[in-house]
Amino acid sequence: MDDDGVSTGGGSRSLKTAATVLRALRLLGDHPAGLCAAELAERLGKSASTARYMINTLCEAGYAERDRSGRVRLTEAPPWGRWGASPSPVPGDPDPGAVLAEATTELYRRTRQRSYLVRRTGTLVATVTDSRGHQGLAKLPGLGTHVPPHHAHALAMTKVLLATSPAYREAIAAEQLTDLTYATITDQAELGAELERVCRDGIALDREEYAEGLATIAAPVVSPSGAATVALGLSCSARRLATDHDELVDAVHEVARWASEQWAGEGTPPAALGGRPDGSVAAEDVADDEDRLVSGPRR
Repeated sequence: MDDDGVSTGGGSRSLKTAATVLRALRLLGDHPAGLCAAELAERLGKSASTARYMINTLCEAGYAERDRSGRVRLTEAPPWGRWGASPSPVPGDPDPGAVLAEATTELYRRTRQRSYLVRRTGTLVATVTDSRGHQGLAKLPGLGTHVPPHHAHALAMTKVLLATSPAYREAIAAEQLTDLTYATITDQAELGAELERVCRDGIALDREEYAEGLATIAAPVVSPSGAATVALGLSCSARRLATDHDELVDAVHEVARWASEQWAGEGTPPAALGGRPDGSVAAEDVADDEDRLVSGPRR
């Protein structure tokens, strides 16, 4: 047995790290008042530094929260919504199954740029539910599994959600537009004009507005009911956007449109986008995948 496996009885095996994380979640669930890092470390039989790293990861991913005293407790719901809620991003719409995950993979396969799926879940915090990119590919600094409302105006994925949701847009309008870089839009009227362009063109851009030297492109994935609570996008260097603007924009737009059609049970077969006829992606196309955020049950 290798170092990553641990016997779970009956001849089955599990990953040690995953088993430890699940034990930590169970412990936090058993202590609604919260645990500090030292207490969690003692109960897990791990070092205090390991417990701190685990706590940081759980908090960044939205599974736990830390109060001012340093004690940690589970959040009321996992990042994708309430436990037992419909896996569909839009209540009443059919479950998209693996369509959204396939779209994120396809966008990365086509562009070899880090690709993202961002959802509006009924709160002021947008959730990054999928991310694809190989090791060494630049990440957007400070972007975890959530986009806070005071950053929503600077990122293409959340610009899409702002443009397509009057309620989300109205809520963000109450926020001060944070100046993240020299290029960040900080004027509400200018942001309004930008969002009107997004509605008109069906594509959003961020040219070094979120992070200097980096750019993002995104388009809406429209559900069968016509709601657009999902944004598909990518990040790249500002230089790459300048040189390959049309190619990258076309890729984002086409894959987002394909995902919308597939969600509705129609549209072009994935093979036309470069995948296999059965909708799968060749192993060599995703072998260098570095990370993926799990957003709940998929079929």
